[in-house]
Amino acid sequence: MRLTSEFQLRAQQQRVDILANNIANISTAGFKASVVNLAEAYDAQEKSANLSLYGGVPDGAALGVGTGNLYQGKRIDMSQGVLTNSNNTWDLAIEGQGFFRVKSPNGDMAYTRAGMFQVDADGRIVNKQGYALQPDVMIPPNSSEVQVKLNGDILADIEGEQDVIGQITLANFTNIDGLQQIGNNLFLETVESGLAQTGTPGLNNLGDVKSGVIEQSNVDIATAMTNLIQAQRAYQMEARMLKQGDELSALALAMRR
Repeated sequence: MRLTSEFQLRAQQQRVDILANNIANISTAGFKASVVNLAEAYDAQEKSANLSLYGGVPDGAALGVGTGNLYQGKRIDMSQGVLTNSNNTWDLAIEGQGFFRVKSPNGDMAYTRAGMFQVDADGRIVNKQGYALQPDVMIPPNSSEVQVKLNGDILADIEGEQDVIGQITLANFTNIDGLQQIGNNLFLETVESGLAQTGTPGLNNLGDVKSGVIEQSNVDIATAMTNLIQAQRAYQMEARMLKQGDELSALALAMRR
């Protein structure tokens, strides 16, 4: 009884933490809310199904059936956030499916929906962390009237002539729930997500790239607050039950003496 209550309490605390983090990022452009799943863990088939939906089952993973009657799973809600105009050429938003690819200084490829880019001193297009947009595009210092088209083409006037100086491609995954979240609205490819499939925006179910537009957080404040209140009440109830269980156990021991 006590072990079960402790598992329930821990799961509810994780749920509160995740929901609170969603609310804290309601104003973070490109943020994707985490979705919490609580399910019973006594049934091996039921728990395996939940693991498959919430990130996949790693090879050799122990299901831990019977270790508690709640299993806590988390996935990322990749639904579209509201698009707002910024009038900044390098604010890019994806209308539809897909991720921008950015490369970290150590060479790791990361994926993001947060498209607030800028041009650095070397003419590269980078995000706020300095990660270079992939594939690499160099903006010539003598260019002007730079435009980004829906299909990712980057056009610029160079010495009075308009040229295509590069193209932005997008990536998508077979199972986006399997992506690893690493902070700063960045994700890494995993075995569960499958390999990244890259292509031209607007083709093969990939969304369009919109310039001068920011995708806002997809957290709905009313829903998030309601879920947080429910989680806090569930936590309080579990804590009360655990306390009452301890009191009953103490009373039973006292009666035996």
